[in-house]
Amino acid sequence: MSSKLVALLFEAFRELDEAMDGLSNDQAVVGQHGESSFAWTYAHTTNQVDAWVNVRFARLPAHPLIGQHRFRVGGPGASAEDWVTIQEAVLEARRSAVEYLRLRTDQELETVIPYDGSFERLRDRGINLRYALMRATAHHYFHIGEIATKRRLMGHQVGDYPGLLESAV
Repeated sequence: MSSKLVALLFEAFRELDEAMDGLSNDQAVVGQHGESSFAWTYAHTTNQVDAWVNVRFARLPAHPLIGQHRFRVGGPGASAEDWVTIQEAVLEARRSAVEYLRLRTDQELETVIPYDGSFERLRDRGINLRYALMRATAHHYFHIGEIATKRRLMGHQVGDYPGLLESAV
């Protein structure tokens, strides 16, 4: 792997896994107070990686579970099926992305491809892999903060993430 940006996305995968560590099925699959469930959020972050990296750049078919529309922005979010099923699907979709990304050079990150997704402003100019990786990495860290905060409110320890309540003091 030659790109530091690719390494940063892989680190985001690890940190998201750490933020999810220790959730029971019941805790993971049901959203609280109208918020998205942890399992939905886990699939949601990976949906972007699947759609942008696996489908658009690696030209693979969308993952049968992770690639579903319900895990995109605006999806239902409130609940998801079995936590173990979601975890396995996330790992499968990530494995495909890792296999593709680990061989990319910095120069290959600049290749622009057509874009037909929901970001209208990108449709005219297309996207390059560098932009896709930056967006996916930022997206992961946004949700890591959300998850860490929600879990701390539940009384859970969440790795290196103290959550909003403690960091504001």
